[in-house]
Amino acid sequence: MASELAALDPKELILVVIAFVGLVPVLLLSSSRSKLFTGGYLLLCVGAVVTNLEAVVLGDVLNVVEHAVGIAGAGVVFFVAAYTRRRRVLAEGE
Repeated sequence: MASELAALDPKELILVVIAFVGLVPVLLLSSSRSKLFTGGYLLLCVGAVVTNLEAVVLGDVLNVVEHAVGIAGAGVVFFVAAYTRRRRVLAEGE
């Protein structure tokens, strides 16, 4: 167990801490209009946690989860959020 924990990278552990500290204002300021942004940020947090877990268990599987869900999934959700926001702003301007 100690050797598995030694495999954890300190930079990646700090990434998780920063992600969860940033999650506090995201959740506190969350509204129905920002639910996609909140979802995208949560996916980034999942990616940060999975980055650390892959050093301990299921390395290859969790590497795919990190990149497919944590990074690509967050990118898609942020894209949809920006597109939806743009359509809403244009509709309100007419």
